[in-house]
Amino acid sequence: MKRKLLLLLLLIIGGYIYFNGNYQIPDDLSPEQVIDTAKNVTGNLGETSDTTETQSSGGTETPGRDITENVTIVNSNNWTIVRFNAPAIDESLIDVAYTLARKAYEANGSKEVRVEAYFGNEPVLALTVKNGDFDNATFEDIRRPEFRIETDLGLFDVIVHDVRVTNDTASVSLEYLAGEDSFWRDYAKMSLAILEDAPWVSRVEIIYFGERNVSVSVSSDDLLKALSGELSPEEFANSISVVEIGKP
Repeated sequence: MKRKLLLLLLLIIGGYIYFNGNYQIPDDLSPEQVIDTAKNVTGNLGETSDTTETQSSGGTETPGRDITENVTIVNSNNWTIVRFNAPAIDESLIDVAYTLARKAYEANGSKEVRVEAYFGNEPVLALTVKNGDFDNATFEDIRRPEFRIETDLGLFDVIVHDVRVTNDTASVSLEYLAGEDSFWRDYAKMSLAILEDAPWVSRVEIIYFGERNVSVSVSSDDLLKALSGELSPEEFANSISVVEIGKP
């Protein structure tokens, strides 16, 4: 059980993205070659009158304020929601969530206790316990898609400037610190990481800032076909749209 929880925490902290070993992006492909050949194609809780909200700080309770400060508790007849602001995302996060859930359950015996962890203003992790069954508690990754993408791209040698996700497109602006050749070797993996965090989009775009600023985008279908081996590396390269852009 603990091993599974640790794995979940590691996934939330930094995602683990990999490509099938049978599919490799050729090392000799680079953004310059693609530029020459590519086509330049353009948890809400709701409201209820039966709820009460308090905020606990240093053993005292005060009226609810910003839910990301200290601990906030929202009670109803059958459920309790506890929100807390974590000072860091590390191995202690799960233990804190469990402790708060147990205290809430002992205090009122709610049929459902939900603990939500925030880091700054960002929701991170939720723990839900039903009917006091702590052995079968469930965890959720409740990060916003933009925050998931930025966190998961931290596995790569990048500085992320901006992440924008719509119904159709996930777009990330970044600097790749290891140079253009390494960028291209990681390009497909980074695009897949983005798609996994926003699986509904039809297109993934990475705006690369470097000596040459380029927008590199590919359809989600072509990315998945390349991953499954339905597209060869050459076909995949030809499916990518690369457009040179001005300096940021």
